[in-house]
Amino acid sequence: MSESIRQRVLAHDRFQVELRHSYRLQPDRKSQYRITTYIFLPQSLGVDGSVYSPQEFYRRVQNYVRLRTPAFTLQALCRESRSPLLQLRQTLAEPDWADKPLQRERIITSLKFLRAILNSRLNRRLRRMNPATARQVVDREEHVRDEAQRFIDDVSPVVAYFRAIAGPLHSPDAEQTVAQDYRLTDESISLLLEESYLSAYSLVEQFVTGEERSRLHAALSRLVEQENEYRAGQGYRVRLLPNSDNEEYLFRSSALKKFTSNVLYLAASVQTEGRTLEQLLFAAAAGISMIFATVIAFYFQARFGTFTLPVFTALVVGYMFKDRIKEVGRLLSVRLLRNVLYDRRIILQTSDHRHDLGFLREKVGFVPKEELPDAVRKLRRVGLDTGLDGDGQQESVIDYTKTVTLFSQKFDRIYPGGPALTGVSDILRLDIRPFLHKMADPVQRKPLLREGRVQMVRCRKVYHVHLISVIRDGNGSAPRYTASQLTLNRKGIVRVRRLSLPSPQAPER
Repeated sequence: MSESIRQRVLAHDRFQVELRHSYRLQPDRKSQYRITTYIFLPQSLGVDGSVYSPQEFYRRVQNYVRLRTPAFTLQALCRESRSPLLQLRQTLAEPDWADKPLQRERIITSLKFLRAILNSRLNRRLRRMNPATARQVVDREEHVRDEAQRFIDDVSPVVAYFRAIAGPLHSPDAEQTVAQDYRLTDESISLLLEESYLSAYSLVEQFVTGEERSRLHAALSRLVEQENEYRAGQGYRVRLLPNSDNEEYLFRSSALKKFTSNVLYLAASVQTEGRTLEQLLFAAAAGISMIFATVIAFYFQARFGTFTLPVFTALVVGYMFKDRIKEVGRLLSVRLLRNVLYDRRIILQTSDHRHDLGFLREKVGFVPKEELPDAVRKLRRVGLDTGLDGDGQQESVIDYTKTVTLFSQKFDRIYPGGPALTGVSDILRLDIRPFLHKMADPVQRKPLLREGRVQMVRCRKVYHVHLISVIRDGNGSAPRYTASQLTLNRKGIVRVRRLSLPSPQAPER
C-alpha cells in the first residue's frame, strides 16, 4: 500500500460496513487521490440498478471527514514544543491569558488535542500489547508482561504532568468558558484512562501467570481506583455501576467524546455537480427535437397545402418523433455528463468555516462485468471459496468512485504553532440492510448419516460480498489494489476479512 494513502475495511456494527481512508498531505502542492471501489453482489440478493439507485446509496451512507490525529509518542507529549501539553503550559503561564480571546481559544484547542492524541496513542499501545494484533511475538506471556509494564510507566507521567500544569484552571477566578471546557475534557480523559487501564488488565489476565500477573493486576487496579477517586473529588459524578442500566454513563461518555473530538472534524457541505450544464444539454435536446418537428411541418405545408390530411399526419408523426428525440437526447446527455461529472461534490472546511481545505467528488452506479478493468476481473478470483467464478453465481457490480483534492498549504493556517497536521481521514459507513432482504434463513438443517443413523445437523447460510479498490495518488505512480470479503447473513455482518492480493499482471484499461 502506498504510504500516501491507506485503507481499512471493517464492521462498524451489525449493519454498517466502514471504509476508512487516510490521506497524507503532499508538501508544497495540492494532494490529489482517486479511489474506485467495486462492490460485487451475488445476483441472488436481487440488488441491481432498478431497485438500488445512486440516491438510495447516498441515503444509506454516512460520511465523516476529519484531520488525522497528530503523531506524538507518550514521551514526546511532555517534551516537544508543539505538543498540546507544552502549548497549554506556555499559554497558562501568561498572566493575562484570560483577557485574550485567542489565548482562551488556544487553551481549549490544546485540551481537545491532548484528549485526541491520548486516545490514539493508548489504543495503539493496547494493540501492540495484544499478541493477536502485535507483530513478531515469540513469547506471548513475556510480550504482554513487558508491554503492560511499559504502558504503566509511560502513561502515568503524562497524566501527572497534565494535572500539575492545569492548576490555574481549577481556580474559582478562572475564565468561566475555559474552566467549563477544561472540566469536560478532564472528565473525558479520566474515563479514557480508566477504560484503557481495564483493557490492559484484561490482557494481563489472559496471557500472564503467577506473581507477575498479581503484581501487574495490583498496579493497574490502583490506577483504576485513582481515576474513580479523582473524578469523585472533582465532582464528576457519573460512574459505571454493576446493578444499573448505566444509561446516564453511556450517554455522557459518548457526549464527552464527541465534544472533545470536534477539534479534528471538518465541516462538509454537499453540492450536486453539473446542474447548469445538465439543463443546458436538456435545452439543446429539446431544441433539436423542435427543429425536427418544425422542418417536417414546413415541408409538408409547402408541398401539400395548409389544411390537408398529409399535413395533419405529418404534424402528428413529427410530434411523436419530437418527443422521442427529446427523451433520447436527455438520456445521452445524462450518459455524457456521467463520464465527465460526478454525482456530488463535498466541500471541506474547518468547523468554524474560516478555511477552505479541499473537496471530494463522488459518483456511484452499476457497471456491467465485461466493462470492468482486466486487472479487477483477475483479482476478483482471489479468495474464491468454491473455485467457481463468482463463487458459482452471477454478480451485480457497484462502481463507487471518489476523488480527493486537498490544499496542503492551507492546513498550516488552521492551528498556527500547534501540533503539525499531516493528513485527513475519510470515514464512510455504508448501511448493508438493502442487501439482506432476499437472503435465506441464517441457519438451515441438513441430513447426515452417522453410525447407521440419520441426524439433522445445523448449517450456517452466508453470502459473500467482495470489495476491490483501485487506489491512485497524484504522483502518476502505478495504481494500488486492495480486496476485502464481507460475510453476511440475514441478521447482518458476520465478519470482514482482508484478502492478500498478488500483483495483477493484466494492464488496467
